[in-house]
Amino acid sequence: MIDAVLRLLLLPARWLVPGEERDRWWEEWCSDLHALRGGGMSVVDAVVWGMGIHGAAARMRLEEVVMDGWMKEIRHSIRGLLLAPGFTAVTVATLALGIGANTAIFSVVNGVVLEPLPYPDSDELVTVSSAFPTLGFETFWVSPPEFLELQERARSFETLGGWRGSQTSVGGGERPERIQGAVATAEVFEVLGVSALFGRTFGPDDDRPDAAPVAVLSHELWERSFGGDRSIVGREIEVDGALTTVLGVMPPGFDLRDEGIEIWEPLGLDRGMRTNRGSHFLNLVGRLAPGVSVQSARTELEGLVAGWEEASAGAGHVPTPDNHPMLIDSLHEQVVSPVRTALFVLLGAVGLVLLIACANVANLLLARAEARQKEVSVRVALGAGRSRLMRQFLTEGVLLAALGGVAGLVLAWGGLELLRALGPGELPRLREVSLDAPVLLFTGGVALLTGVLFGLAPARYLTGSTMASTLRDGGLRSTAGGGKVRLRSLLVVSEVALALILTLGSGLLIRSFSALTAVDPGFETGGLLTFELYLPAASYPEAADMPAFHTGLAERLGALAGVEAVAAMSGLPPRRDLSANDTEFEGLERREDGPAHNVDYYQTVHGPYLETMGIEVVAGRGFTSADRGDTQPVAVVNETLARVFYGDAQAALGRRIRPCCGGDVWFEIVGIVDDVKQGGLDVPAGTELYTLAEQTATVFGFAPRAMHLVLRTAGASEGLVPAVRQAVASADPTLPLAGLRTMDEVVAGARARPRFLTTLLGVFAVVALVLAAVGTYGVMSYAVAQRRKELGIRMALGAEAATVQRLVLRRGLVVTGVGLVVGLLGAWWLTGLLESLLYGVAARDAVTFAAVPALLLLVALTATWIPARRATRVDPVEVLRGD
Repeated sequence: MIDAVLRLLLLPARWLVPGEERDRWWEEWCSDLHALRGGGMSVVDAVVWGMGIHGAAARMRLEEVVMDGWMKEIRHSIRGLLLAPGFTAVTVATLALGIGANTAIFSVVNGVVLEPLPYPDSDELVTVSSAFPTLGFETFWVSPPEFLELQERARSFETLGGWRGSQTSVGGGERPERIQGAVATAEVFEVLGVSALFGRTFGPDDDRPDAAPVAVLSHELWERSFGGDRSIVGREIEVDGALTTVLGVMPPGFDLRDEGIEIWEPLGLDRGMRTNRGSHFLNLVGRLAPGVSVQSARTELEGLVAGWEEASAGAGHVPTPDNHPMLIDSLHEQVVSPVRTALFVLLGAVGLVLLIACANVANLLLARAEARQKEVSVRVALGAGRSRLMRQFLTEGVLLAALGGVAGLVLAWGGLELLRALGPGELPRLREVSLDAPVLLFTGGVALLTGVLFGLAPARYLTGSTMASTLRDGGLRSTAGGGKVRLRSLLVVSEVALALILTLGSGLLIRSFSALTAVDPGFETGGLLTFELYLPAASYPEAADMPAFHTGLAERLGALAGVEAVAAMSGLPPRRDLSANDTEFEGLERREDGPAHNVDYYQTVHGPYLETMGIEVVAGRGFTSADRGDTQPVAVVNETLARVFYGDAQAALGRRIRPCCGGDVWFEIVGIVDDVKQGGLDVPAGTELYTLAEQTATVFGFAPRAMHLVLRTAGASEGLVPAVRQAVASADPTLPLAGLRTMDEVVAGARARPRFLTTLLGVFAVVALVLAAVGTYGVMSYAVAQRRKELGIRMALGAEAATVQRLVLRRGLVVTGVGLVVGLLGAWWLTGLLESLLYGVAARDAVTFAAVPALLLLVALTATWIPARRATRVDPVEVLRGD
């Protein structure tokens, strides 16, 4: 009795075994059970043995399903795709385009936005900055006294360091060069948790005002300029004209805030000095103490700011909650926040391209299924189940998606290299972007999902009635394909809607970039060549040495053929750092409801600067040769400053102004000039004060060591480059030239990021338009073929060709119209996300919202007209004879 029950328990295992092996295995199991029980096996052990039998049977069934089922389908799909090379090529190319674009852009989003920064426990790193809301400065630097006091008082930080980036001249290698450097406190390396690759970083003893000059090199500078020689440690090199000992070399790729820093020097703060509180120039980076969150650190900082004045014994110019708050944020957020919106917009755009590509491929597969309907019907008649047919379509879809994914990876690799080459320099972390494991996982997931989605699309029509109808009709087309037409029309509606959303976004960015291109920078960019020179204190110790050198160099440059004028300036427009200097205005009282006595940009110039740059004087005069170091100090201001402080240009003439850090000397305003863009082309012009370097050297004992020289040329500026280099070398061969380029290139660089975004989105929009046009054409061609009999009968009964053409066009326009309505509704909501990326155009700009649908309607009309014209050529006699 027990043995009979045990055999009964084995029955499910029998039915799991493939049919041809079922009886043999059943007999063998029963024989084994009889032998084991006869040998004394207990009932419990027999049940356990039976469970093992069930497992073995399940494995056999799985192997049969996978190997004999799916592998057969894969082989069958491969043969089918090879027999239709045109269909396969078009489908794989369409998918590769969508998957490749998504992979390339996702790799950028992943590397720039999603990946943590390349420091140990980077989520603990934060930045601290200040702000002056009443002056309009939402983010500002920190002064040294504020940094030192924050170090002493804050408990939320394990370590806090300060640094400031600047251009640095480095010699001692094959040639002197001007590179991006930074001065930093010794704590910065401890905060970041990164040690030197070899040698060491500087410590507290190196970071004193009286310490010997030392520096730490980036790995890239060490390889490029010093040949990767490890004996560089301990050697002296020239840094800004001073002999400096190299302490160590950092690991490859080490940087801070993606600024391309190649040399680090100690800041050398006097930690006992708490004066000059108005000098804000430090960036702060800190590591949170264990268990401290950004929010709790922010709460502590707010409390410190509230009591800062009392804790500093009324020192003045200290942080306050309303006028001078302190801000804290994660380092990762500060690095990626400027580009996050733009990158996610691009990711959304390529997502739309992929959806459009999938809709097109689904249409292709539906057409292929229609062409194979007779074959499929025969298979159904011979016993193939619906699940088997669905598996076939799914296998084919996934196989196509896999091929598209592989081809897409190749396109993504090429696209990524192109993005690195064309991407704007300010796009952070671009060198960290790669096709790594998360990106490959993303690509695989996208390919699998798309394969499943469009692979199952034809399965909807695998019904018994459809197959029976096909067999009755002998595979001939009839007018009974309304369901297929509706599904394919629905796919086209989605394509048109998605293409409209993407094209509208692209149109807005194009109009925005056009508006940005039309912005007047305030000077004549054509025919200008510029470069930067830094005069080190070791060679030019006195303030008067700088204007004297520039005078001599201007004479050499002015003697070159084709050079019409030469000048120099401390800040290079149209985008440079803010000055934000407190300034006194004679006769103007400070009022709470009036403008803060602070000037956005100081511009120290040398030579005929206004004339060389082509900046128009709107009132008074510019600088002349009569304005010298021993004459009355004079100043020129821009229209914005005159309007903000004096009401108009005429009222500002003759008034006196006292720049910061200048003692009791007043400068007379002798001229008002046009506004010049200094904070960026998309930013309103700020207040600006121009002074002469020769006069500031005499009055203040100060002249900028770093100056941008600018040459006005009669012909092509590029041809002068070798002669300019030679002229500078003849004046001082130790000086490296930096940023030698035309002003047209400088202005183009200021537009690089919006140009990059607009170009990519424009390319994706064109792809979307083409795919939508192809989809519309395919559906209308299919509809004409389905209605061939009906159209033939109409024409046989006397319908004119124009009537038939209008019938087809009407259907195409209805499908397109529905897509446009759906797309407009989606775009009305989605384009609001672009608002922060637009300049001079509203997110729901009426011109764009009218022109783009009209363009898409024209494209769809063209795609519909071709099948409509073909419909008029149907021969009624031939159609009826064929029926």
